[in-house]
Amino acid sequence: TIKIGFISPETGELSVFTQSNGYVLSQVRSSLAKGLTIGGKKYSVDIISGDSQSSSARAAAVASQMVQQDSVDMLLATATPETVIPVSSQAEASGVPCVLTICPWEQWYYKSNGSANTFKYTYMYFLGTQEETDLFASVWKTTSTDHVIGGLWPDDVDGAGFQKYVTAKAHSLGWKVVPSGAYTDGLSDFTPIISKFKAADVQILHAVPIPPDFITFWRQAHQNGFQPKIASISKALLFPSAASALGPLVTNVMSPLWWTPQFPYKSSLDGTTASAFAANYKTSTGNEWTQPMGFNYAVFEIAVAALKASGDPKNGSAVAHALSTLKGEAITGAYDFASGPVPHVSQVPELLAQWRLVSGSYQLVVINNSLLPAVPVAGSLELL
Repeated sequence: TIKIGFISPETGELSVFTQSNGYVLSQVRSSLAKGLTIGGKKYSVDIISGDSQSSSARAAAVASQMVQQDSVDMLLATATPETVIPVSSQAEASGVPCVLTICPWEQWYYKSNGSANTFKYTYMYFLGTQEETDLFASVWKTTSTDHVIGGLWPDDVDGAGFQKYVTAKAHSLGWKVVPSGAYTDGLSDFTPIISKFKAADVQILHAVPIPPDFITFWRQAHQNGFQPKIASISKALLFPSAASALGPLVTNVMSPLWWTPQFPYKSSLDGTTASAFAANYKTSTGNEWTQPMGFNYAVFEIAVAALKASGDPKNGSAVAHALSTLKGEAITGAYDFASGPVPHVSQVPELLAQWRLVSGSYQLVVINNSLLPAVPVAGSLELL
């Protein structure tokens, strides 16, 4: 039996990233029900799911338990630095191959002092903070604003990462940055930050809060008369549930789009297209598709490909080595761990979209496909 441990924030403030996990895991288990034949041997596959509870300490504890008690052959982790970084540390310490996703790779790859971490067993498949910043800036440059950027950046790994890259990009263009100051997740009163942004005449907002915090901030911003011309929101507005909670206030707020049913890709496990994957989810649950579901599925595709390429799924070093040169295509598109941008990373392209009311529900409308022309543009930038 091959045992795969899958760790994600099923509960807590980050659980929105895993709304579709029940469906994703059922699809993966179904496609692997007949097992895998590797190196002439037949293996059944046991997937063990663990909840990080949106806590770094808990994520580390779950990973340790999976390694020491469950004897997993591979670890997979998803959804924000708070989950994937501690799982990665446990994998490295234990010599267990590991694949991560839904964490900007720089936040995982670099230490707080800017030096690179050294990895042997762990690999990241996701977009980059620099990439996303450059994409946002390419849109910001086309607008007639005062190019004063307000940064709503919390006191966490994502907040620090985006503050670094957005500030550097803005200064390279001669623009002004007004940082919020690092605030603690769960803040209930954003009035001082809003007043700071208003006083500086912030016309472009970048933010990377957890979803509940952005909902609170954006409602208070409107109550206090702060309305920038552009709001580019990483992380918080990836989800239909967050958009629906804001209602009309979400109109034309910009979000990255890393996965959509429009992707022209299919599962390497059972051939299901991105479109059918999302449609089946809605049919079986009644819920709208979510961006994370594509990547939470794709890490299993990458894991299976690496296990097969290793020749021996019980040899952690062989599986890790197979990952180092692994190339292929998943339901999220191509992956290639041999080409960088740095070792142990396969960077994915992303789209930019704005939330708009379409046929009675709020949906992400693609406005920029410069990094991923395979998905068509459906609208143009509209200011708030």
